[in-house]
Amino acid sequence: MVFGKMSSGGVDGGRYGAVGESSGGAGQSGIVDTMDGSIGVGLSGSNSMSNSSSSSSRSSVLVEEQDECGFMTHDVYQRQPLLHEKDAYEKDYDERMYKENCNSYYNGSGSNGMVKISMPTPHREEPRFPKEKMKTLIAFLFLFANWMLTTASLALTHERVPTAAPLPDITLDNISPQSWGLEVSEIMIIVSVYFCVVVVIFHKYRLIIFRRIFLIMGLLYFYRSITMYVTVLPVADPHYYCSEKANTTSVVLVLKRMVQLLSGFGLSINGQHVFCGDYIYSGHTVCLVISYLIVREYTPRRWWPLHWIFALLAAVGVVMVLIARGHYTVDCLIAYYITTRLFYIYHTLAHNQSLKDSGSNNFFERLWWYPLFQYFERNVQGVVPRHYEWPLPWPRRWSSKNPQRTS
Repeated sequence: MVFGKMSSGGVDGGRYGAVGESSGGAGQSGIVDTMDGSIGVGLSGSNSMSNSSSSSSRSSVLVEEQDECGFMTHDVYQRQPLLHEKDAYEKDYDERMYKENCNSYYNGSGSNGMVKISMPTPHREEPRFPKEKMKTLIAFLFLFANWMLTTASLALTHERVPTAAPLPDITLDNISPQSWGLEVSEIMIIVSVYFCVVVVIFHKYRLIIFRRIFLIMGLLYFYRSITMYVTVLPVADPHYYCSEKANTTSVVLVLKRMVQLLSGFGLSINGQHVFCGDYIYSGHTVCLVISYLIVREYTPRRWWPLHWIFALLAAVGVVMVLIARGHYTVDCLIAYYITTRLFYIYHTLAHNQSLKDSGSNNFFERLWWYPLFQYFERNVQGVVPRHYEWPLPWPRRWSSKNPQRTS
């Protein structure tokens, strides 16, 4: 506190100056000489007393002065001090702290008195979901290459199918075969796949989802091309038409069979799937299960009736394959297990940033396809939200900059 004293014998008070009441006559005034060299003006006498009661202790005056930092202050001070009078040590401490604050927070080189506060660069915490179109194209090429590998494997496996009777199967042995069941199952596959494509196209982050589907399906086709070739099972339905064996293999023969299979998209309903031996594991079950998993993962939780519909489609489709004797029961069980485990493992890795980095405690890095996962998911940070938007630039009234958020 800085005290000033009236020359006419007034009392002490205030921070920068003081006002005292003089015992003199009317019209007397006092000049306050403060410790920092500023000037305070005090009024006393009958002129001031006529404007307020002589017994009032709450009267105040305006003191105009300049503080040590070079600024004019206009403060109103009471005649009576609000706090107890400080001793010399406290006054000296307040004086030093005030000067230090002025030197610390104000720019002394200029007269504008601007406060300099260093602000750290804001850190971006929100997850990023880049499109990365080139990676999506590479993922599609990976899927296409493994699809070609599967058709080539089937073209070779057809020559190795044994002519023995069907293997014992607890499901096939207890139901009567129904040839129409295979067509029903493939119709369900077509409906499920088309709806999945629509869901992904209308998703805001469609390219990320397409990359994941291409990579997972490519891995499933790759595994299937191996399992069907290493262990060849007899035909499950003796009445199913299989093309004649050539009893020889050549590059031209394999290419012709591949083209025939690709033209029918691997479905029997098109009449082009006339080669046998693709049992372990069931491609029909893979398509039905992966369709359900995609719809379940990338549609809102409140769409649970749709989730149950796709689960029912998958279950009924597998049953139709079995009653048509299109596969053995073990083929469907293996397909379900591999498809669900691969889907769950991939999305567990994708949803946890710590699992995207190699380390001695991350056993997932021992998967042979883990480098592929790191390449495709390196820049995807966080769980992909369930946001949807109109995928085309027209009409504009359907294209919204703020996509619908239905997570």
